[in-house]
Amino acid sequence: TSEVDLEGSVRIGNTIYWIGSHGNNSSAQDAPNRERLFATTVAGTGVSTTLTFAGYYQFLEDDLIAWDNANGHGLGAGFLALGASAAAGVSVSVANGFNIEGLTASPDGNSLYVAFRTPLEPTSDRTKALIIPVTNFGTILNNTGGTTGAATFGAPIQLDLGGRGIRSIERNSTGQYV
Repeated sequence: TSEVDLEGSVRIGNTIYWIGSHGNNSSAQDAPNRERLFATTVAGTGVSTTLTFAGYYQFLEDDLIAWDNANGHGLGAGFLALGASAAAGVSVSVANGFNIEGLTASPDGNSLYVAFRTPLEPTSDRTKALIIPVTNFGTILNNTGGTTGAATFGAPIQLDLGGRGIRSIERNSTGQYV
């Protein structure tokens, strides 16, 4: 059986966005079934609450790699080395792996913050956690998985967490991220 490996979710209004790890499987091989960003719509309350599928996107990892390689962030082509991190044979558990484990909304609610356990950045010393904003998350989801190259990104955020990646990220009621 195929494992989706859901890692994070965030509710914005009546929509819940969910994200898979996008990482290789336990054998360090590509696992396309883990490469999903999807949404559900919440309706009703209490025991009458329902979730309805609202679309998905299956090219986020590909788009992130292409964006990095094309210097979409302005740091230099391939600066984040996302292609090498996501390559078959690379474990998600090492500092240069590729593993999404958190999802939350930006302060203005106009972007989704995709938070990584790995890779740690920069490639020269692998000490900082990585967050990449998806700036058009509301328009890339559909019932067929979307179109490759559709996702757009904001400037990457690197956080000094003492050599640790992000295992989960939430925004509290006072606007702080934990």
